Amino acid sequence: MESSADARFTYLDAIKNISTEQRLLLCCEKPIYAASFSALLEGTAGIKVIGHTVGERVLQDAAELGPDITLVVYPALTIISHQRELMELAELSKVMLLAEPENAHRSMEAIALGVRAVLSLDASADQLVHALRLVAGGTVLIPEAARPTILSRYASSTADEEPCLAANLTAREKEVILLLRRGASNVEIAQQLSISITTVRTHVHNVLKKLGVRTRGQAVAVTYESGFTAQLRSATPE
Repeated sequence: MESSADARFTYLDAIKNISTEQRLLLCCEKPIYAASFSALLEGTAGIKVIGHTVGERVLQDAAELGPDITLVVYPALTIISHQRELMELAELSKVMLLAEPENAHRSMEAIALGVRAVLSLDASADQLVHALRLVAGGTVLIPEAARPTILSRYASSTADEEPCLAANLTAREKEVILLLRRGASNVEIAQQLSISITTVRTHVHNVLKKLGVRTRGQAVAVTYESGFTAQLRSATPE
């Protein structure tokens, strides 16, 4: 039987087993929220809270601490007013937002910026932990109502065109996109491929350009919903 969290989301590449402890940076403006979330998450297996920050410091702290996940609690950063910050943060770690209920429906905009998931502040503790574990495993969580939009906007290539898109990627770019699908940050990609972060950024930029998308989240969505997923896997060793 599906859990309540399962019923609310469509999962892309749900990886159930997380092999390493996930280091989480909590970005929250309200001290009482920060204390509550810390108490909840510090007792959660597989997740370690490595620090607290606020919106104006989150980019600096994420760069210094290198978290696997950054959990941003409204109103530290908002989908409407902090698009540049969210895009930059998504390059440093996997990002999950907790938003006010009336703004949670804007999750498509957040995913377009590279955010991995948006939950309402009305979500239960179990739903939050469940979503964090999925995001840690490389999942992009898309509300069911938003699925038609992401398919039409970011997977618009026809079946005949998709093999051409895959063919346009170099061998290294295919390695990069497969790591992006697993939720890897630029730092993790650099370590995995033994290249510099500057080189990773260049490869990511080229991948986005060739796929005709603006963000990493869009690139992941395209590869999952297109016909060249199998071609990517066959062309690049796991």
